[in-house]
Amino acid sequence: MANSGGRRQPARRSRPTIAAVAALGLLIAACGGGGGGGGGETAFTLRVAFANESADTASLQINSGETQGTAQEVETCKGRVLMFDMPETEWVLTVNGETAIDSLEYQPNQLDNDVAARLWLREDGTIELESFSPGSNISAPAALSICT
Repeated sequence: MANSGGRRQPARRSRPTIAAVAALGLLIAACGGGGGGGGGETAFTLRVAFANESADTASLQINSGETQGTAQEVETCKGRVLMFDMPETEWVLTVNGETAIDSLEYQPNQLDNDVAARLWLREDGTIELESFSPGSNISAPAALSICT
């Protein structure tokens, strides 16, 4: 349409622009945007994709010094992703009371992020740390690969 009277027509927002703005808003919210105040501490999370090939239920917990964390269990021949808050001081992740991951084995900058690990409790009771890296994207072990 022709513009009459010298008035400008209001700009129309396109769907891609609206989607981009919405995606940016979600990203800011997910990253803790808005920053200010609160005085809250930055807590990092250890996500462990754990597979239990042993004959018994496995118990995992993260411990720091004299403080023992809440145990999480994974049934025999099952796998799932467990999440633990990482203490700001040295810590260990135990499986049935045995150390599986020791924070002292890593550089501090490796622990200044969320961390994703892949861990197996084998049929013979041995613990295998398959991977340990910064990030939070990890999926549960495939059920078909456990207790085969």
